[in-house]
Amino acid sequence: MTNNRLITADVVVCGAGTAGAVAAIAAADQGRDVLLIEQSGSAGGSASLGLVTPMMHTGIAGNPMCSYLSLEINLRMTEIGAAAGDGSAFDPTMLPFVLEQMLLERKVHVMLHTTIIGAKRDHRRLTELEIFSKSGRATVSGAMIIDATGDGDVCELAGLNMLHGNEEDGKNQPVSLRYIVGGVDKAAFCEYLKKYYKNSFQPESVSGAVTRGDGRTWPLDPVFDAAIEAGEIVYEDAIYWQFFSIPGRKDCIAFNCPEFFDIHDADDGDSLTEVQLQGKQAILRQLLFYRRHFGGFEGAYIASVAQFVGVRESRRAVTEHVITAEELLTHTKFDDAICQSNYPVDVHGRKLRCETIRPAAPDEPPFYEVPLRALIVRDVDNLLVSGRNLGAEFVAQSSIRIIPTCRAMGEAAGIAAAFACGRSDKNAHSISGRDVRAEMLRRGAQFADRPGLNDVRH
Repeated sequence: MTNNRLITADVVVCGAGTAGAVAAIAAADQGRDVLLIEQSGSAGGSASLGLVTPMMHTGIAGNPMCSYLSLEINLRMTEIGAAAGDGSAFDPTMLPFVLEQMLLERKVHVMLHTTIIGAKRDHRRLTELEIFSKSGRATVSGAMIIDATGDGDVCELAGLNMLHGNEEDGKNQPVSLRYIVGGVDKAAFCEYLKKYYKNSFQPESVSGAVTRGDGRTWPLDPVFDAAIEAGEIVYEDAIYWQFFSIPGRKDCIAFNCPEFFDIHDADDGDSLTEVQLQGKQAILRQLLFYRRHFGGFEGAYIASVAQFVGVRESRRAVTEHVITAEELLTHTKFDDAICQSNYPVDVHGRKLRCETIRPAAPDEPPFYEVPLRALIVRDVDNLLVSGRNLGAEFVAQSSIRIIPTCRAMGEAAGIAAAFACGRSDKNAHSISGRDVRAEMLRRGAQFADRPGLNDVRH
């Protein structure tokens, strides 16, 4: 093993997940030499290894995703039969094939199975990252660094101040362990659901849910209640249970559960281990429940279990601007906006908090915006963040964290980092969000209409 290698690049992206893979591609599209470091063996992060599907709607008419690369990803996924419609419903197993194809085409230097274990800072610059793989230790240096680790690992290793959890008690949102069930006769399952639902389902687009603690009732509540009474499942199985069809998989159903409501530190190694161990026991319990009660599940089996624990929120960066809950709830607009959304506040727990953002005034565009400044780390000149570890308060982050918004943030961070490499001071704080947005628009990103926003083009 070697321990003295020095690897350099213009832009170093840490994490190849939803935001990181897009950040690397966007920086490479600007002609920069890009290094992408990923601890797992695949790109895609939570959307692939975490089996997080489908992709949520932005809540804006027309569903503009504010990212030219998101459009490219969705198109490629659709062309290979791994996504439907606008790409929002997709097969998470196929996503890495598309992302890695795009990374290879852009000649991004990808290092998989590589963990970042240290970061050195000299005043306001991040000078080195220490990495470890089967090849041993090595040092990485880049003019610009993007922390897209989801948990803000680079920021934490650099000793920066971090935000964590709810401002009241520091607790993170609950985590999940998703899974996919195969061997399902989906036509028979749709017939079974007719006993409980007023509407009919089609096998290629069947979905449903059961929740507790939000005051709602669900058609399948009686089935779950009887099974809980019989001891076949436990009450926690019914607090948050959700399923979706998967494009391209004729006999598979994806499940967004089980959820762990009493684990409050989503970046704790022991807690993540407990989720993987106890989660599989819960998945087995749920599978046996389906076989007993759900039509079409008689021959069902576990096709896959997420390799990544489904973390909704953990550490968040202290950035040049930290988005507040009030800004999100009042549809605040920013001159340096790089993406837009109107996705609901979505805080999980034993008592769910899922609420739409207040209706807009008649003359107000009905969405909020994310400024570039929420991606630029306050106390470092060459470090940006993208994805769910952006600078945002707890409630604000609960809305921002969805896939299309994370992709847009990754794209903006990659472009901003590339722009900063062309400046003599190599300083992200000097980059204009207007210029970044203009480049996104020039390349085909679609934003919602707002006076003066979409006419900022080079």
